[in-house]
Amino acid sequence: MLKNAIKKRIIISIITLFILFIIYIIPTNKEYEKYIMVNNNTNNIYLLNNNMLVRCNTISNSTNTREKIKEIINTLTINSKESNYINHNLKPIIPKNTRIIDLSLDNKLLKINFSKEILNISKEKEEKLIESIIYSLTELEDVDNIMIFVEGELLTKLPNSNKTIPALLNRNYGINKIYDLTNIYNSSKVTIYYFTNIDNIYSAVPVTIFTNETSEKVEVIIKNLKSSNIYQTDLVSFLNNNTKLLDYEIEENTIKLNFNQYLLDTFYDDYLIEEVKYAISNSIKDSLNIKNTKILVNGKAI
Repeated sequence: MLKNAIKKRIIISIITLFILFIIYIIPTNKEYEKYIMVNNNTNNIYLLNNNMLVRCNTISNSTNTREKIKEIINTLTINSKESNYINHNLKPIIPKNTRIIDLSLDNKLLKINFSKEILNISKEKEEKLIESIIYSLTELEDVDNIMIFVEGELLTKLPNSNKTIPALLNRNYGINKIYDLTNIYNSSKVTIYYFTNIDNIYSAVPVTIFTNETSEKVEVIIKNLKSSNIYQTDLVSFLNNNTKLLDYEIEENTIKLNFNQYLLDTFYDDYLIEEVKYAISNSIKDSLNIKNTKILVNGKAI
C-alpha cells in the first residue's frame, strides 16, 4: 500500500514537472509577439480579427523572396503548420489544403498558381481573401503586382458573387473597404492606417475609404486620422485632434509634411510617436503611391 502511494506521488511529480517544462519552452502569444518585434527576419501578413484584416509580424526562416512567398501563403492557410504559431485572436483566411502549384517572379510581378481548394471560400470572405493575399505579398520589397491563377486559369471573378476583379492586382484594390458615399459621382479613395489593441499590443489596420470628399488626399488622410469619429469602434488613432497640417511639399517620390506643435502634445513615450509616424507615412504611401514621408513640427524634423 505504501509502495503504491509512493509510486503515485512520483508519477504525479513527473507529470507536473513535464507540464511546467512544456509551459516554459513554449512562449505565450505576448512573449511570441515581443520576440518577433526584435527579430530582424520577419514576414508582415494580414490576418482576420473581427472581420477586419490586421497587420502582424511572423518569424521567417528564409531571406529568399520565393521562399518567403511560400511561407506567407502557408501562414495565411487554415490548419497549416505555420498557422499554429499566430496569435489565437487572429485567423488565417486561405481555405485549408490550398497549395501553391507554381509561381514566377519577374520585374516585381508575381504570378502565383493555386490549387482549386482556394475557391472553397464563403461569399462573405471572398473579397477579404484577395485583400489578404495582395497586402501580405506586396509587403515584400520585390513584389508590387500580383496575378492569381487557379489550376492554370487566371482568376478574374470572385468564386461566389462573380464580382469582376482586375487581372493585375496591387494595393489599389484596397482593404477593409468602407463606402462613405452620398452619390456615385466624383468619388475617390484613401487608405487610412488605424490601430487595434490585441492582447495589449497595438496592431495596424488599414481601411480603404471611398468618399465624395473634394479635398486633397493628404488633407483627407490627416482629417480622418485625427477624427474621434472612427468608422469601427475598436479602431484607434493616436493623432491629436488639435493637430494641424501647416503645409506640405511633394518632390519626386518624397513628401514633406509640416505640422503644428500639437502633433507631439499627447505623447509620453517614443512608442506612440512612432505609431503616428507609421500611420501617416503608410496612409500616404498607399493612397498617393509616395514611398518616402518626412514629418516636421514647425519646420523641424522629428
